[in-house]
Amino acid sequence: MMPESMKIGRRLVLGGLAGAFAAPALRAQGVRVWDTIVIGAGLSGLRTAMMLAQEGQRVLVLEASGRVGGRIFTLDNVPGRPEAGANSMLAGYGRALGLCSELGLTPVDLSVQVDLPRADLVIGGERMGLKAWETSVRNPLPEGWRGVMPAGIAIMAANKKGALEGEDWSDPAQAALDIGMDKVLKSFEFSDAAVQIGYNTNPNYGVVAGDVSLLNMMFVANFFKTQMAAGTKDYIAPGGNSRLPEALASWMGARSGGPELRFHTPVAAVVQDARGVEVRSVLGEVFRAGRVVCALPLGPLGKIAFEPALPALHREAAAEVPYMKIRQVHLVAETPFWEGDGLPSGLWSDEALGVLTPNRGGDGAEITSFTAWGRGAVAAKLDAMPAAEAEALVLDGIGKAWPAAKGRLRPVVTHSWARLPYQGGAWAVWKPGQATRLPRAVGAVLGRVHFCGEHSALSARGMEGALESAERVAVEVLLA
Repeated sequence: MMPESMKIGRRLVLGGLAGAFAAPALRAQGVRVWDTIVIGAGLSGLRTAMMLAQEGQRVLVLEASGRVGGRIFTLDNVPGRPEAGANSMLAGYGRALGLCSELGLTPVDLSVQVDLPRADLVIGGERMGLKAWETSVRNPLPEGWRGVMPAGIAIMAANKKGALEGEDWSDPAQAALDIGMDKVLKSFEFSDAAVQIGYNTNPNYGVVAGDVSLLNMMFVANFFKTQMAAGTKDYIAPGGNSRLPEALASWMGARSGGPELRFHTPVAAVVQDARGVEVRSVLGEVFRAGRVVCALPLGPLGKIAFEPALPALHREAAAEVPYMKIRQVHLVAETPFWEGDGLPSGLWSDEALGVLTPNRGGDGAEITSFTAWGRGAVAAKLDAMPAAEAEALVLDGIGKAWPAAKGRLRPVVTHSWARLPYQGGAWAVWKPGQATRLPRAVGAVLGRVHFCGEHSALSARGMEGALESAERVAVEVLLA
């Protein structure tokens, strides 16, 4: 159902205001001018273009790469089509699931995969289950935490510090909570060794605990709490999540009047004046519109020259907000070595193999491939190596932890988000001192230029956050 704000925007557009800002003098001279140019064909950019086109706007989408989807990327050339980004849609992803329905996609229930055996830990070369970890001499965690899987410690610590709902996590009034996660863990009597194993090893956010704001983790904790309240189902688009942005692009291509989509068009400059906005590509092409929507991650956004310049806080965010480092090695098995050994098919390690997860394509009944996830410092280490060397290091670690796997896994794809120039990482991570200053600033309008993307969403994360930001910016443009 269309939000009331979008209905208001539709009435304004149909009332004749759509072209009021679209440089009629240039059109009279035969110069092509769009109502809105969207920079970036990730999920937020494509959804913005769709919503504006549905309201009668002429829209052009400029994409620097040769594909749509941004950080949604299904590896169609790997058995089972695992996801390199945007792994699934949780039960509370109302926007994403609703968009699938609107585009004729029937989401596939992944619940069959969720109740499978969990991971073993590999600490100091020793493999053990969670029960053994609780009493292990290698376990440095304080009492009350020793039986917690390290991957869950950051969220558990954030929850113990209280709950912030909705957009409250980014409110400047919460500055006292805009502190590093190292300080939070220390308040629970974590030693340096406990912080290392409980946060810095295979982190989900940042590289080390001191570089991540408690408010960032409270935002994450509250988001997943609301998702669990909606149900435990987990979904994926049929054939992989890349089918969702691809369906959006197909909708655009099949619709009379666009939106138009141009690939391989990285943007160098965005220049605005009283008549409209010029977008200049690195190849020297010039595109004109009444308004521009930037749907780019912060790092790539910072490489564009803006005139007038971005506000100070926006420039600070583009220059200093880190994005999550993730290095993946996708592996296929020559034989089903895991059958019959009774061991969990996942590993969580303090060594270079990082986190090993099984992938189950199709109906989820069979393992089709594995992914070794390097996060934080491990990702940085692997990114600094040639691909073959990084793959060999990961394979060696798996073989030592799981002798049955030795010589039976073959790497087929190595993927790093941090090394891609138009992404720069997997998702934004707010450092201490940033969470109450920058998240609200990065979505602020600059004259005729608007900004969206998951980093500008204040209530949701992931695909749902990208779509939240698209709704906001579409309304901004229509009401301008």
